[in-house]
Amino acid sequence: MSRRVIRTYKLAVPGHLNQICEELNRTAARIYNKTMSLVRKIHQKKGFWLSWPTADKYILRWAENIKIHVHSKQAFVQLYFQALKGYFKAAKKNQDAKPPHKKKRYLPFIWKESAVKLLPDGTLRLSLGKEREPFVVQTPLKPPLRIKQARLVFEDGYYLHLAIEVEIEEKNAGSGVMAVDLGVLRPITCFDGKEVISYHGGVLSSTLRYRNKRLASFQSAIAECKKGSRRYNKLVRAKKRVLRRLRNQINDIMHKITSSFIGLCLRKQIRTIVIGDVTGIRERADYSDNANQKIHQWQFRKLIEMIRYKAEQFGIEVKLISEANTSKTCPVCGAKNNPNGRRYHCKACGFEYHRDGVGAINIWKRYPGTSQVVAGLAPVRGVRFHPHLCGHGASLAPWKVA
Repeated sequence: MSRRVIRTYKLAVPGHLNQICEELNRTAARIYNKTMSLVRKIHQKKGFWLSWPTADKYILRWAENIKIHVHSKQAFVQLYFQALKGYFKAAKKNQDAKPPHKKKRYLPFIWKESAVKLLPDGTLRLSLGKEREPFVVQTPLKPPLRIKQARLVFEDGYYLHLAIEVEIEEKNAGSGVMAVDLGVLRPITCFDGKEVISYHGGVLSSTLRYRNKRLASFQSAIAECKKGSRRYNKLVRAKKRVLRRLRNQINDIMHKITSSFIGLCLRKQIRTIVIGDVTGIRERADYSDNANQKIHQWQFRKLIEMIRYKAEQFGIEVKLISEANTSKTCPVCGAKNNPNGRRYHCKACGFEYHRDGVGAINIWKRYPGTSQVVAGLAPVRGVRFHPHLCGHGASLAPWKVA
């Protein structure tokens, strides 16, 4: 059985195209800003929000003299209405939420599928309308890859982010359930009904602490300089360079941990991954300054998304369930206890185990269809991070999968 998924391929743009790249991203921001201004003025004067089709018609007439593909113009209008939709959703819970109002100087230029053509020799032609020459770059990709969208993104240089549709063979035929307890010190602690496995997060935590120290050092030095001076600009560039390098290191660590976890699920023939939902934990954080900082820098959403999109490649379903009181409830007798440190001890029945392991076990028990957990559990098996941490052993690169 196979299915189609969208993967992103990142392609560097040659330096001689930087000028046209800057022009295109300015044009994208101009259309976005005009859409935002139009919708806000109508709302202020008339008291209602314009619909996307109505705004789209007006913007296309207004942008007749802007020489780009018409579907790209529509993409920037749609981008604004996606942001507006997020505001409507946030306004239901937060009365202080504000609609999109900040003007953009630059915005990633978007080509939809109709404006993208991949030639047999790997040349990628991105249309800029009938009156302009196309945007052309050379790629290692070959037809019949289907590119659904292309975005022109600036990341210390211009890159094309290509959304490629690929067909994946679903080889996973398992039926097991894997419960995951997310943590700050232990990014992933999982339980499949038989054993508890915990991924150590020491390297990730130390990298985050080092980033905080370097950032504080740069901020202190920048604060002593006159804004716009030569030293000020030099320090700002150095700060961006260091933070970019550390961001890449953090992403690399998280990718290797999640890939190793997916490989574990494949070996155990897991069909469903159940993750404890920690949404809102930052709002509830009221501990020491050090603990609060760790919680607010905890990248649990990125971790969940990494697990989700990697699991989907192999037909593994990912679900979120409440993790309330999972670290306090005894999985044997059900009594609630406040754990002291990293060790859980039940005062009612005497059960002792690792605190994160108890959380994973209780999440596993909450999922419908799982059985009762016995008291005789083996000790938690730890997985330490190292630069060559084994992944799932399968390539997800779209040009290789195709």
